Parts: sequence; C-alpha cells; structure tokens
Amino acid sequence: MGVGDVLDHAMRRRPRRPEPPGAARRSVRRHPLVHADARPGRARLLRRAAAPSGRRGPSVGRRRNAAYTRAGEETQPHPDEWRSSTTADSPEERDAAKTIRDRMLSMLATKDMDFMQPTITFNQRAQTVLVTGGPVSQLPEDHQDVFRRVGEMAACSTLAHRLENDPTTWPYGRFSVHWKTSDGDLGAAALGFGEATDGCVAETAGQWHGDEFGMATAEIPSSDKSEIRVADATVKAIVATWNAHTAETNEDALTVNDGISLGFDPVESAAYVWTDDPNSRFASRASQSNLKGAVEAAVCRKLTDEFNSDKSWNYTRWAVAVHDAYTGTRQFVGSGTCTI
Repeated sequence: MGVGDVLDHAMRRRPRRPEPPGAARRSVRRHPLVHADARPGRARLLRRAAAPSGRRGPSVGRRRNAAYTRAGEETQPHPDEWRSSTTADSPEERDAAKTIRDRMLSMLATKDMDFMQPTITFNQRAQTVLVTGGPVSQLPEDHQDVFRRVGEMAACSTLAHRLENDPTTWPYGRFSVHWKTSDGDLGAAALGFGEATDGCVAETAGQWHGDEFGMATAEIPSSDKSEIRVADATVKAIVATWNAHTAETNEDALTVNDGISLGFDPVESAAYVWTDDPNSRFASRASQSNLKGAVEAAVCRKLTDEFNSDKSWNYTRWAVAVHDAYTGTRQFVGSGTCTI
C-alpha cells in the first residue's frame, strides 16, 4: 500500500492571452511539463476568485440590474481600449487602483521583482481595468510572464470583490495586462486578459491543480526570508516523512541529495515540489504515489504551522511533479489544497 494515491490532473481554464493570426504561442516553461492523466473531453472549468488572505473568494455570475454588462464576452481587448484608458477618476476607482497595485507589488516582492512598477488605468466604455508594465530593458521573458500572472490575479480578485459588494454601481468586470516597450509606446501589447465574473483560480470538481505556469514562477528563487526558511524546512520534512514509511512502502530511504526542490508561486498561493530524479527513484507509479503522499503530508503540515504562526502567510496549496525519463518532461503526480 502506498502512502498516497496518484492524483488525476486535469487541464485548467486560465485568463486568456491574445494572439495575432498565425502567431505561434510562446512557452514560458524552463522545463516542459505534462499532466499525469490529461485527457480530452473535460468539463469546462470555472475560476474561483482568491481573496487577499489566499482563501477562496466570490464567484460572481450574471445579475439583474448589474452595472457590468459584458459578462461572458470573450473578445480580445482592442488596442484603442488601452490608448483611451485614463487614470482613476472617482474615489472607488482610486481605491481599486491602489488595491491592485498593492497586491501586485506584494507578490512581485517575493521574487525581488517589485522594480516592475504597474500603472492602473480604466476604460469605462469597455468596462475594463488595464494593468500596464514596462519598459524594462533586457527583461527575461519569464519575468514578464510573472508580471502578467500577478497582474491578472490582482485585477481579477479586486474586481470580483467589487462586483460582489457593489453589483449595481461598479461597472468594471474585465481586465487586461499590457507591456510597454518604450516610454513613448502608443500601443502597449496585451499580455493577457479575462473577466472576474467566474472567479480567478481554476478548480475541477472543487479541487485545485498545479500547472506549468505556476511551476515556472515557483522555480524563480524567492527573496522572501520566510519563504526561504519554510522551503528548506519543508524539503527536510518531505525526506523525513518518506523515510518514516519505508517499512510500509518497501522503498529505499531518501536524503536531501536526491534532488527534491521546493519553490513558491505567490500568484495562486502554492508551494511547488519537483524533482529531476537524478537517481531514478520515482519512475514507477507506486513510487510516485508514495512521493505524492509524503509531499502532501509534509507540505501541509509545514504550511499549516506557518499559517497559524504568521498572519501574513498566504500559502495553502501544493503540487508535486517528477521527471519522466521517457519523455524528458516533468509530470504532475499530485496537487491540492491543505485543510487549514
């Protein structure tokens, strides 16, 4: 009997990224990942808005007499929407802009990326809040993608709460994230867009699943001292948990030199564990299941301890991926949300 079962990993719905006709989608992954049992025909997934604490936030459906009237539209943002957007005019807009900016900078700071200062503007006709970054010279592509994800989450969660609390007066439900290549840029490219009516974090049947975008962010070293401390302690706890069950699983003992790594994704408040399996320890389904069980037990214990001792600690989710020698990719074998 294994410590845990392999968790079926489903594809997730995400805020969309615009693509010009014929353009090839760029990958932001440092290492390609595949899903453990990703099959076609999955049901359409809803997104759940993340509250500031990292807990699940509201999902706002269509409402009668709502001020926001574009719910369900999937049209890409038009360049004129960005060009004609303006800075916050009303007290409500100024408060929303400050909230989005503060949330973005808080997330970016954990990766030492708060030098990417966002500008928040509004287009009431398009019912869209626009987040703009740049220009930053010689910025790595993965940094720009972190800015996109952070901007999407901060805007989406802020708008979701506004739509929930003030549905008859708050007109903004769409958001888009843009990047300027120069100070005089008259047409900042859209990196991503979406709306806040269906929430902001995808789940399948009430379960959160990690993905390659979160993994790519987690692989970027953290600059937050608490995250560094918790990551180090949690890797040791994973090894200890695995070793405590070797009599039951008939597995060989692990050491901290067996390639177990952990990083944090501040966007979805998740701890990602991965291994490139240098000693071929996790090639079998049984070993992957045992690793999944050890990771879930150790990570949730450490995240819960930190959550209870530090009121600013937001991380409550976890995911684990292992190297697949046959495909040369990483494969997710488990993910979920800790009970805190």
